[in-house]
Amino acid sequence: MEIMFLLSVLLSLVSIVCWIIILIKLFNFEGVGKGIFGIICGLYAFIWGWQKADAHNHKNIMIIWSICAVVNIILSFTSQ
Repeated sequence: MEIMFLLSVLLSLVSIVCWIIILIKLFNFEGVGKGIFGIICGLYAFIWGWQKADAHNHKNIMIIWSICAVVNIILSFTSQ
């Protein structure tokens, strides 16, 4: 049980790092307004990241973020 919790924390930290990287790109390419919206609504940053993954060269970050999110959701359901 403790290992599952630590794995979930690690996956969450990796997800936050990916989110911050995408937020930096969002601020650079879309401006302050959309960047702030990406902070308030992480789902917007996630969707924008996938929409612009090829154009802005961050597909690997989006793949890592997606895998971390899915595995973390699976862990949260199986550890209860």
